[in-house]
Amino acid sequence: MANLAALELDRPETVISPARLRVVLLGCGTVNTGVLDALELMPDRIEIAAVVTRRRRPGQTGRTAWLTDIRDAFDTGPDLVIDGLPDCPAAEKALDLAVERGIHVISANKAVIARRPDLEARAKAKGTRFAYSAAVGGGVPVLETLQRLTASGETIQSVRGVLNGTSNFVLGLLEQGIGFDQAIAAAQAAGFAEADPSADIDGLDAAAKLALIARKAYGTAPDTQSIPADSLLAIEPGQVCGARENGLRYRQVAELSRSENGDLDARVRLIALPEDHPLARVENEENSVEIVCESGLKIVLHGKGAGQAPTAGSVLADIRDLLSGGEE
Repeated sequence: MANLAALELDRPETVISPARLRVVLLGCGTVNTGVLDALELMPDRIEIAAVVTRRRRPGQTGRTAWLTDIRDAFDTGPDLVIDGLPDCPAAEKALDLAVERGIHVISANKAVIARRPDLEARAKAKGTRFAYSAAVGGGVPVLETLQRLTASGETIQSVRGVLNGTSNFVLGLLEQGIGFDQAIAAAQAAGFAEADPSADIDGLDAAAKLALIARKAYGTAPDTQSIPADSLLAIEPGQVCGARENGLRYRQVAELSRSENGDLDARVRLIALPEDHPLARVENEENSVEIVCESGLKIVLHGKGAGQAPTAGSVLADIRDLLSGGEE
Protein backbone atom coordinates (compact mmCIF):
# COMPACT_ATOMS: atom_id res chain seq x y z
CA MET A 1 0.00 0.00 0.00
CA ALA A 2 3.02 2.31 -0.19
CA ASN A 3 1.58 3.92 -3.29
CA LEU A 4 -1.40 5.09 -1.26
CA ALA A 5 0.84 6.59 1.38
CA ALA A 6 2.50 8.71 -1.29
CA LEU A 7 -0.80 10.05 -2.61
CA GLU A 8 -1.04 13.88 -2.43
CA LEU A 9 -3.29 16.64 -3.71
CA ASP A 10 -2.06 20.16 -4.41
CA ARG A 11 -4.31 22.36 -2.28
CA PRO A 12 -3.83 25.84 -0.83
CA GLU A 13 -2.39 26.22 2.64
CA THR A 14 -4.59 28.31 4.90
CA VAL A 15 -4.15 27.19 8.50
CA ILE A 16 -1.41 25.64 10.56
CA SER A 17 -2.12 22.01 11.48
CA PRO A 18 -0.58 19.76 14.12
CA ALA A 19 2.86 18.38 13.24
CA ARG A 20 1.60 14.92 14.21
CA LEU A 21 -1.98 13.72 14.33
CA ARG A 22 -3.28 11.23 16.87
CA VAL A 23 -5.79 9.10 14.97
CA VAL A 24 -8.66 6.73 15.73
CA LEU A 25 -9.99 4.49 12.95
CA LEU A 26 -13.62 3.42 13.07
CA GLY A 27 -13.79 0.02 11.41
CA CYS A 28 -11.10 -1.97 9.69
CA GLY A 29 -12.85 -3.29 6.62
CA THR A 30 -11.79 -2.95 3.01
CA VAL A 31 -11.23 0.81 3.00
CA ASN A 32 -9.73 1.34 6.45
CA THR A 33 -7.41 -1.65 6.05
CA GLY A 34 -5.84 0.20 3.12
CA VAL A 35 -5.80 3.44 5.10
CA LEU A 36 -4.19 1.73 8.10
CA ASP A 37 -1.47 0.17 5.95
CA ALA A 38 -0.62 3.59 4.52
CA LEU A 39 -0.71 5.44 7.84
CA GLU A 40 1.70 2.96 9.38
CA LEU A 41 4.24 4.22 6.84
CA MET A 42 3.86 7.78 8.18
CA PRO A 43 5.01 7.49 11.84
CA ASP A 44 6.50 10.99 11.81
CA ARG A 45 3.08 12.53 10.99
CA ILE A 46 0.55 10.00 12.32
CA GLU A 47 0.11 8.21 15.64
CA ILE A 48 -2.56 5.51 15.47
CA ALA A 49 -4.16 5.63 18.91
CA ALA A 50 -6.92 3.06 18.41
CA VAL A 51 -8.82 0.97 15.90
CA VAL A 52 -12.46 0.18 16.65
CA THR A 53 -13.84 -3.11 15.38
CA ARG A 54 -17.09 -4.92 16.05
CA ARG A 55 -15.33 -7.92 17.58
CA ARG A 56 -12.13 -8.14 19.57
CA ARG A 57 -9.11 -9.18 17.53
CA PRO A 58 -6.79 -11.31 19.64
CA GLY A 59 -3.11 -11.26 18.79
CA GLN A 60 -2.95 -7.58 17.80
CA THR A 61 0.25 -6.09 19.20
CA GLY A 62 2.02 -2.75 19.38
CA ARG A 63 0.99 0.59 20.85
CA THR A 64 -2.28 0.74 18.90
CA ALA A 65 -5.33 -0.21 21.00
CA TRP A 66 -7.80 -2.50 19.29
CA LEU A 67 -11.15 -1.74 20.90
CA THR A 68 -14.83 -2.52 20.50
CA ASP A 69 -16.22 0.53 22.31
CA ILE A 70 -16.24 3.85 20.43
CA ARG A 71 -16.26 5.98 23.60
CA ASP A 72 -13.21 4.14 24.90
CA ALA A 73 -11.46 4.91 21.62
CA PHE A 74 -12.41 8.58 21.80
CA ASP A 75 -11.12 8.70 25.37
CA THR A 76 -7.61 8.06 23.99
CA GLY A 77 -7.61 11.73 22.96
CA PRO A 78 -7.57 11.66 19.15
CA ASP A 79 -7.11 14.72 16.95
CA LEU A 80 -8.75 12.91 14.03
CA VAL A 81 -11.38 10.21 13.57
CA ILE A 82 -11.37 8.27 10.29
CA ASP A 83 -14.76 6.69 9.68
CA GLY A 84 -14.82 3.53 7.59
CA LEU A 85 -18.07 2.13 8.98
CA PRO A 86 -21.12 1.22 6.87
CA ASP A 87 -24.37 3.14 7.28
CA CYS A 88 -25.59 2.15 10.74
CA PRO A 89 -26.72 3.79 14.02
CA ALA A 90 -23.25 3.24 15.52
CA ALA A 91 -21.61 5.22 12.71
CA GLU A 92 -24.06 8.10 13.07
CA LYS A 93 -23.59 8.24 16.85
CA ALA A 94 -19.81 8.10 16.44
CA LEU A 95 -19.71 11.03 14.03
CA ASP A 96 -22.08 12.97 16.29
CA LEU A 97 -19.80 12.35 19.27
CA ALA A 98 -16.66 13.25 17.34
CA VAL A 99 -18.15 16.58 16.26
CA GLU A 100 -19.40 17.24 19.80
CA ARG A 101 -15.89 16.68 21.19
CA GLY A 102 -14.25 18.92 18.60
CA ILE A 103 -12.37 16.12 16.82
CA HIS A 104 -11.55 16.39 13.11
CA VAL A 105 -13.52 13.87 11.01
CA ILE A 106 -12.71 12.21 7.69
CA SER A 107 -15.42 9.85 6.47
CA ALA A 108 -16.47 7.79 3.47
CA ASN A 109 -19.98 7.33 4.87
CA LYS A 110 -22.13 9.11 2.31
CA ALA A 111 -25.44 7.87 3.75
CA VAL A 112 -24.90 9.34 7.22
CA ILE A 113 -23.37 12.56 5.88
CA ALA A 114 -26.25 13.08 3.45
CA ARG A 115 -28.80 12.38 6.17
CA ARG A 116 -27.11 14.61 8.75
CA PRO A 117 -26.02 17.92 7.16
CA ASP A 118 -25.87 19.37 10.67
CA LEU A 119 -22.69 17.40 11.38
CA GLU A 120 -20.66 19.34 8.85
CA ALA A 121 -22.23 22.64 9.91
CA ARG A 122 -21.49 22.01 13.60
CA ALA A 123 -17.90 20.99 12.85
CA LYS A 124 -17.40 24.18 10.86
CA ALA A 125 -18.79 26.23 13.74
CA LYS A 126 -16.29 24.56 16.08
CA GLY A 127 -13.41 25.19 13.68
CA THR A 128 -12.77 21.49 13.04
CA ARG A 129 -12.50 19.67 9.73
CA PHE A 130 -15.33 17.46 8.42
CA ALA A 131 -14.08 16.03 5.12
CA TYR A 132 -15.62 13.33 2.96
CA SER A 133 -13.95 13.27 -0.45
CA ALA A 134 -14.16 9.46 -0.49
CA ALA A 135 -17.94 9.53 -0.07
CA VAL A 136 -18.48 10.34 -3.77
CA GLY A 137 -16.60 8.88 -6.70
CA GLY A 138 -13.99 6.78 -4.91
CA GLY A 139 -10.79 7.95 -6.56
CA VAL A 140 -12.65 10.43 -8.81
CA PRO A 141 -12.41 13.97 -7.33
CA VAL A 142 -16.05 14.94 -7.81
CA LEU A 143 -16.62 17.00 -4.66
CA GLU A 144 -13.20 18.61 -4.84
CA THR A 145 -13.83 19.69 -8.44
CA LEU A 146 -17.23 21.15 -7.59
CA GLN A 147 -15.76 23.10 -4.70
CA ARG A 148 -13.00 24.54 -6.85
CA LEU A 149 -15.44 25.47 -9.61
CA THR A 150 -17.81 27.30 -7.27
CA ALA A 151 -14.89 28.97 -5.46
CA SER A 152 -13.70 30.32 -8.83
CA GLY A 153 -17.11 31.87 -9.51
CA GLU A 154 -18.64 29.20 -11.73
CA THR A 155 -22.33 28.33 -11.34
CA ILE A 156 -23.16 24.65 -11.73
CA GLN A 157 -25.94 23.96 -14.21
CA SER A 158 -26.05 20.16 -14.02
CA VAL A 159 -24.22 17.05 -12.92
CA ARG A 160 -24.78 13.67 -14.53
CA GLY A 161 -22.94 10.42 -14.19
CA VAL A 162 -22.43 6.83 -13.16
CA LEU A 163 -21.75 7.17 -9.44
CA ASN A 164 -22.04 3.62 -8.17
CA GLY A 165 -19.26 1.23 -9.15
CA THR A 166 -20.99 -1.80 -7.66
CA SER A 167 -24.11 -1.47 -9.81
CA ASN A 168 -21.97 -0.90 -12.88
CA PHE A 169 -19.88 -3.98 -12.11
CA VAL A 170 -23.06 -6.06 -11.69
CA LEU A 171 -24.58 -4.74 -14.93
CA GLY A 172 -21.40 -5.69 -16.77
CA LEU A 173 -21.67 -9.27 -15.54
CA LEU A 174 -25.37 -9.43 -16.41
CA GLU A 175 -24.41 -8.43 -19.96
CA GLN A 176 -22.28 -11.58 -20.07
CA GLY A 177 -25.24 -13.78 -19.13
CA ILE A 178 -24.21 -14.24 -15.49
CA GLY A 179 -27.14 -14.52 -13.06
CA PHE A 180 -28.02 -11.73 -10.66
CA ASP A 181 -27.07 -13.59 -7.48
CA GLN A 182 -23.74 -14.69 -8.95
CA ALA A 183 -23.01 -11.14 -10.11
CA ILE A 184 -23.66 -9.77 -6.62
CA ALA A 185 -21.45 -12.46 -5.08
CA ALA A 186 -18.66 -11.54 -7.51
CA ALA A 187 -18.98 -7.85 -6.58
CA GLN A 188 -18.75 -8.76 -2.90
CA ALA A 189 -15.74 -11.01 -3.49
CA ALA A 190 -14.03 -8.17 -5.37
CA GLY A 191 -14.54 -5.83 -2.40
CA PHE A 192 -16.99 -3.53 -4.23
CA ALA A 193 -20.28 -4.55 -2.56
CA GLU A 194 -21.18 -4.70 1.14
CA ALA A 195 -22.63 -7.82 2.74
CA ASP A 196 -25.99 -6.10 2.23
CA PRO A 197 -25.76 -4.65 -1.29
CA SER A 198 -29.29 -3.21 -1.37
CA ALA A 199 -28.18 0.44 -1.16
CA ASP A 200 -26.10 -0.03 -4.32
CA ILE A 201 -28.63 -2.12 -6.20
CA ASP A 202 -31.66 0.01 -5.31
CA GLY A 203 -29.99 3.30 -6.23
CA LEU A 204 -29.93 4.61 -2.64
CA ASP A 205 -26.14 4.92 -2.62
CA ALA A 206 -26.20 7.01 -5.80
CA ALA A 207 -29.05 9.11 -4.37
CA ALA A 208 -27.02 9.88 -1.23
CA LYS A 209 -24.08 10.89 -3.43
CA LEU A 210 -26.36 13.18 -5.43
CA ALA A 211 -27.39 14.88 -2.17
CA LEU A 212 -23.74 15.50 -1.29
CA ILE A 213 -23.04 16.79 -4.80
CA ALA A 214 -25.99 19.19 -4.49
CA ARG A 215 -24.68 20.43 -1.15
CA LYS A 216 -21.27 21.23 -2.65
CA ALA A 217 -22.71 22.70 -5.85
CA TYR A 218 -25.62 24.71 -4.45
CA GLY A 219 -25.25 24.86 -0.68
CA THR A 220 -28.51 22.96 -0.26
CA ALA A 221 -29.67 19.43 -1.02
CA PRO A 222 -32.83 17.36 -1.32
CA ASP A 223 -33.53 14.71 1.28
CA THR A 224 -32.03 11.44 0.06
CA GLN A 225 -35.27 9.56 0.61
CA SER A 226 -37.11 11.99 -1.67
CA ILE A 227 -34.86 11.31 -4.66
CA PRO A 228 -36.56 8.87 -7.09
CA ALA A 229 -34.32 5.87 -7.75
CA ASP A 230 -34.67 2.84 -10.03
CA SER A 231 -33.56 -0.53 -8.70
CA LEU A 232 -31.60 -3.05 -10.74
CA LEU A 233 -34.23 -5.52 -9.62
CA ALA A 234 -36.72 -3.68 -11.84
CA ILE A 235 -35.19 -5.25 -14.94
CA GLU A 236 -34.59 -8.86 -15.88
CA PRO A 237 -31.05 -10.05 -16.60
CA GLY A 238 -32.30 -11.07 -20.03
CA GLN A 239 -33.19 -7.44 -20.77
CA VAL A 240 -29.61 -6.42 -20.06
CA CYS A 241 -28.27 -9.12 -22.41
CA GLY A 242 -30.80 -8.25 -25.08
CA ALA A 243 -29.96 -4.57 -24.93
CA ARG A 244 -26.25 -5.35 -25.32
CA GLU A 245 -26.95 -7.46 -28.40
CA ASN A 246 -28.78 -4.46 -29.89
CA GLY A 247 -25.99 -1.95 -29.28
CA LEU A 248 -27.35 -0.60 -26.00
CA ARG A 249 -25.96 -0.79 -22.46
CA TYR A 250 -27.93 -0.35 -19.26
CA ARG A 251 -26.38 2.07 -16.79
CA GLN A 252 -27.47 3.43 -13.43
CA VAL A 253 -27.34 7.16 -14.17
CA ALA A 254 -27.58 9.81 -11.43
CA GLU A 255 -28.80 13.22 -12.60
CA LEU A 256 -28.91 16.61 -10.86
CA SER A 257 -29.93 19.99 -12.26
CA ARG A 258 -31.26 23.32 -11.05
CA SER A 259 -34.00 25.28 -12.77
CA GLU A 260 -33.97 29.06 -13.29
CA ASN A 261 -36.15 29.54 -10.19
CA GLY A 262 -33.70 27.54 -8.09
CA ASP A 263 -35.61 24.26 -7.82
CA LEU A 264 -33.42 21.15 -7.72
CA ASP A 265 -34.22 18.07 -9.75
CA ALA A 266 -32.41 14.90 -8.68
CA ARG A 267 -33.04 11.32 -9.76
CA VAL A 268 -31.33 7.97 -10.30
CA ARG A 269 -32.45 6.11 -13.41
CA LEU A 270 -31.67 2.87 -15.17
CA ILE A 271 -31.17 3.89 -18.78
CA ALA A 272 -30.29 1.87 -21.88
CA LEU A 273 -27.70 4.10 -23.56
CA PRO A 274 -26.14 3.74 -27.02
CA GLU A 275 -22.89 1.82 -26.62
CA ASP A 276 -20.85 4.78 -27.91
CA HIS A 277 -22.27 7.13 -25.25
CA PRO A 278 -19.55 8.25 -22.79
CA LEU A 279 -21.48 6.88 -19.81
CA ALA A 280 -22.09 3.58 -21.59
CA ARG A 281 -18.34 3.11 -21.99
CA VAL A 282 -17.81 3.06 -18.21
CA GLU A 283 -16.64 -0.45 -17.30
CA ASN A 284 -16.68 -2.57 -14.14
CA GLU A 285 -16.30 -0.45 -10.98
CA GLU A 286 -15.49 2.75 -12.85
CA ASN A 287 -17.33 6.04 -12.32
CA SER A 288 -17.79 8.83 -14.84
CA VAL A 289 -19.23 12.27 -14.07
CA GLU A 290 -20.08 15.19 -16.35
CA ILE A 291 -20.26 18.66 -14.75
CA VAL A 292 -21.76 21.47 -16.84
CA CYS A 293 -21.44 25.10 -15.77
CA GLU A 294 -23.71 27.97 -16.82
CA SER A 295 -20.68 29.60 -18.47
CA GLY A 296 -20.58 26.69 -20.93
CA LEU A 297 -17.59 25.02 -19.28
CA LYS A 298 -17.94 21.23 -19.25
CA ILE A 299 -15.73 18.94 -17.20
CA VAL A 300 -15.74 15.14 -17.45
CA LEU A 301 -14.20 13.08 -14.65
CA HIS A 302 -13.47 9.38 -15.00
CA GLY A 303 -11.81 6.76 -12.84
CA LYS A 304 -12.16 3.93 -10.34
CA GLY A 305 -15.23 4.48 -8.20
CA ALA A 306 -15.11 1.51 -5.84
CA GLY A 307 -12.61 -0.76 -4.18
CA GLN A 308 -9.87 -0.35 -1.61
CA ALA A 309 -7.20 1.58 -3.51
CA PRO A 310 -9.27 4.46 -4.95
CA THR A 311 -11.44 4.96 -1.86
CA ALA A 312 -8.55 4.71 0.61
CA GLY A 313 -6.61 7.04 -1.67
CA SER A 314 -9.32 9.70 -1.33
CA VAL A 315 -9.31 9.31 2.46
CA LEU A 316 -5.54 9.73 2.48
CA ALA A 317 -5.80 12.83 0.30
CA ASP A 318 -8.07 14.37 2.94
CA ILE A 319 -5.59 13.39 5.67
CA ARG A 320 -2.69 14.99 3.83
CA ASP A 321 -4.82 18.06 3.23
CA LEU A 322 -5.41 18.33 6.97
CA LEU A 323 -1.73 17.80 7.74
CA SER A 324 -0.70 20.49 5.27
CA GLY A 325 -3.29 22.97 6.50
CA GLY A 326 -5.20 22.95 3.20
CA GLU A 327 -8.66 24.42 2.90
CA GLU A 328 -11.45 21.87 2.69
